[in-house]
Amino acid sequence: MSRNNIQKGQLTLHPGGIPHGPHPGAIERSIGKTATEELAVMIDPFRPVMITKAAMQLEVEDYYKSWLPEETAV
Repeated sequence: MSRNNIQKGQLTLHPGGIPHGPHPGAIERSIGKTATEELAVMIDPFRPVMITKAAMQLEVEDYYKSWLPEETAV
């Protein structure tokens, strides 16, 4: 409910110090809801996470658009 355009099994990385969430429309979608069928796990490591070359090949190029309201994310 709190994220737009994220699929099962995806991982998102948010650099330290950059505020994020909830996505546009998430609060409105949650009104009246009593449960969700999603599970999100957040880690806050003590040391910087190193991104491998293999992981860079999996990048979703237009991920940044997930922060835009759905009607403008095209």
